[in-house]
Amino acid sequence: MTAMMEVRHLSFAIGTQTILDDVSLSLAPYRLTGIIGPNGSGKSTLLRFLSRHLPSTHAVFWDGQPVESIDRKEYAKSVAVMAQQSMAIAPELTVEQVVLMGRYPYKALFSGYAPQDYDIARRALEESGAAAYRTKCIGTLSGGERQRALIAKALAQEPELLLLDEPTNHLDAKYKLRLMELLAAFKQRGTAAVVLHDIALAARFCDDIIVMKGGRCRAKGPADAVLTTALLEEVFEVPFFSAVHDGLRYVYC
Repeated sequence: MTAMMEVRHLSFAIGTQTILDDVSLSLAPYRLTGIIGPNGSGKSTLLRFLSRHLPSTHAVFWDGQPVESIDRKEYAKSVAVMAQQSMAIAPELTVEQVVLMGRYPYKALFSGYAPQDYDIARRALEESGAAAYRTKCIGTLSGGERQRALIAKALAQEPELLLLDEPTNHLDAKYKLRLMELLAAFKQRGTAAVVLHDIALAARFCDDIIVMKGGRCRAKGPADAVLTTALLEEVFEVPFFSAVHDGLRYVYC
């Protein structure tokens, strides 16, 4: 069974500004969890703690262990992240070389990548829709193409938990749907949590929803129970509407 990520009473402030305020939640295994909320609600900061980009001081747990007690390379075999602000990547690297970076946790010291690593990287490129430009330099790509390449890099880690921060940014409608379908399919082998601005995508594809506002977890649970128009209107301060079409639920403002 996939290990579960848990957050227990996580708080974080910068100076006098509270970013996260006593947040407690868990990510259910083999489910797709959407994290939604207004700008500045703490969504991306929460993901930075889950991915260990910020030290949690024993407030974030993976498989029952504080994440800071786990070797970083071992943690990277279990948890992959695609963040808004990704690490600086040399623009002359090809897309395939960037995706291969996802195999680094599995690479022996002072050794190159194995044929299996190339096979896994190419499969991730196919899954993300980036295979057509695998030989192009990352610096020549459009925003959407780069986004798909970075998603492929995360998939190449073969994680148990996949964390994505606004991955649909820069993607056109076709690839937004393709990405969400990919994440829905990922549940067959792992767990995924995704920060989304698009409430309609969250309602259509996510099993569970975490709603953030003002640094606090305002609501959490199954999407059908959480994504009520009343709650969304309270959190986002605009009218929302809900409809069902061909068995799929749509929420929009």
